[in-house]
Amino acid sequence: MSIQIEYGSVGVAEADHRIANNLASLSGVIRGQRKAISKSGRTFTTEQVCMLLDDIDARIEVTAKLHKSLAQAVNGNGVNLGDFLEEISVLISRLSPDGRMDLTVDNACDGYIDPRHALHAGLITAELLTNASKYAHPAGLVVKVNIRCEANDDGSFMVEVTDDGVGFPENFDPASDGGLGFQLMRALANGLNAELQFEHDSLGVRARLIKPKHLAA
Repeated sequence: MSIQIEYGSVGVAEADHRIANNLASLSGVIRGQRKAISKSGRTFTTEQVCMLLDDIDARIEVTAKLHKSLAQAVNGNGVNLGDFLEEISVLISRLSPDGRMDLTVDNACDGYIDPRHALHAGLITAELLTNASKYAHPAGLVVKVNIRCEANDDGSFMVEVTDDGVGFPENFDPASDGGLGFQLMRALANGLNAELQFEHDSLGVRARLIKPKHLAA
């Protein structure tokens, strides 16, 4: 899976070309989801189909918000990670069933990162928030979720998403188990040359995406 973003001072035609490339990448993600569903042989309810469409909608929205951030950028430093993640969190909480998510965002993160990295980080964050909304409290209780991030001048950054849910099932290994959502997150992290870490117990899940500094050429 390859999702790439380019940026800089470009004309309208070139900007349209780059947006088209990003939409093509998202199309690849959707095709992968279709393939996985086809192989499973499952029959889906109306509610499950709606949830799948919501997931696709969220991924498209994340990409749209990234391009909006780039269009509004005036300093040429890339994407403000804190602002971008806050926009994503508002998006996902809006898709969550009414009253199911109590979301807080640590606004201390005011660093800028490469737009190519921002898209990967944004899609992973959207998946983590969606998972918390759907699975953290099977009984339907409100899940408390916190997002925290750090960004450094050397290009390194960290995104942390924590919930207070019931944790993963017994013997579940987030490094290898899970459905398409976990496969997507692992592929996106690999594309960043970043590490996706999970800590979990009966009191919740803490996920961290850790991107080291840019390697020297």
